[in-house]
Amino acid sequence: MKQRQPSLRLLSCISALVFCCASPAHAIVNGTSTASFTAVGELGSASGVLIADNWVLTAAHVANGLSVGSSRFDALGSASLIDAVYTFSNAAFPNNDIALVHLTTALDAATPILNDQVIKNNQAASLGTLTMATAQNQTPNGFATTLASGAVITNTEKNVTSTVNWLLTGGQAYLQGGDSGGALFKGAVSDSAGSLLLGIASAALTDDAGNSAGSAFVQVANYKSWINATMASSGQQAIWASSVPEPSTLALYALAGLGILALRTGHFGRNG
Repeated sequence: MKQRQPSLRLLSCISALVFCCASPAHAIVNGTSTASFTAVGELGSASGVLIADNWVLTAAHVANGLSVGSSRFDALGSASLIDAVYTFSNAAFPNNDIALVHLTTALDAATPILNDQVIKNNQAASLGTLTMATAQNQTPNGFATTLASGAVITNTEKNVTSTVNWLLTGGQAYLQGGDSGGALFKGAVSDSAGSLLLGIASAALTDDAGNSAGSAFVQVANYKSWINATMASSGQQAIWASSVPEPSTLALYALAGLGILALRTGHFGRNG
């Protein structure tokens, strides 16, 4: 049975979705400034997320505005110049809006864990509370909690269909200018260290009247092979984990043992 996707009528104006060049007074509407989220840093006029010592994950439309050798990534006082930019093939906003940036100097900061399980539309509601974080236009970072409202693979604007692989969020907190390349974490987290990174900020959504209708984050899980292959050139790699942890082998053996023991004693499934 074909899944019904959220109405794309919300994505009514491409110009409203591009926000890397805007200069708002603050970041994340209804967000809170914070000195945490050490892996989320300023990247040009937007944001990026440090996922290994020399590697930053960001939106492709952010990476397109960077200058190798002069642009830098700055995360809570730890900064490095950029010496290479890698955008996903066929990336042209909003199509495959994801990129990797290589840093000249390794940064010593605890990094997040990348989610390796693609979240489908019918799974979005079960994710519970999520946390969005940005490094732009707050002091120095900003964050807010939100909820997932769905997931879409493609988006059609003016008869042009793009592959977006977005996880959509709604609620009172939403992205605005300068938040591109920021992070979406699973859960209500207070730092990026060890948190599960679900997506990279790509677009602010509007309805037909131009009012905010949430935010869109590119799912990192869709690009796992490309991320791994690109980072392999430097011998580094990101850390991946599933958003729904699988039980370990030892845990499975323990559960099997308990089941056998219960069957032998005759108390499995009984009351009293």
